[in-house]
Amino acid sequence: MKITKVFWLFGRCGAGKTTLARKLRSGFLDRGIPVFFLDGDDMRSGLCSDLGFTTESRVENHRRIAEVAKLALDQGMNVVVATMAPQHSQRDAVSKVLGNRLVWIYIHAPLDVCVARDPKGLYQRAKAGNVQDLLSFPFEVPRPEERENYIDTVAQNVEGCYTSILELAQAQLCDFAI
Repeated sequence: MKITKVFWLFGRCGAGKTTLARKLRSGFLDRGIPVFFLDGDDMRSGLCSDLGFTTESRVENHRRIAEVAKLALDQGMNVVVATMAPQHSQRDAVSKVLGNRLVWIYIHAPLDVCVARDPKGLYQRAKAGNVQDLLSFPFEVPRPEERENYIDTVAQNVEGCYTSILELAQAQLCDFAI
């Protein structure tokens, strides 16, 4: 039986999740490995556009993404996901749906670095009051099992981070060769 996994990259806005997730997706495709990519921003503008930013809505947002990922897994695809998932309740909802087919990858950068990077201008807009609740929900430190796969985007450049994630994927998937 072919092994398929969900590689869920999570961390603060500006940590580098989407950049690394897109590179991982490309790496899978370059190797002929079926992959489905889900980005939190894309999901918020479509399937999850009816949700707000309350704790309950954020949990439901992540549950829906996990359910879509599960459908792709069931079709024999690996899945790469990039979302903030800042709270334990959101990560718990994902884990409940995906179980042992889930690989958490914590993409870390300190808040001050993320604010300085601010690739989408979200922190600037949040400070101006134009982005609902971005800064009002603290990023809860990942539990030990959620940070087994820790990628520090300050300590390594993008290529170094990407190589670390590829090595992790190779360890998870028997038919994967770097």
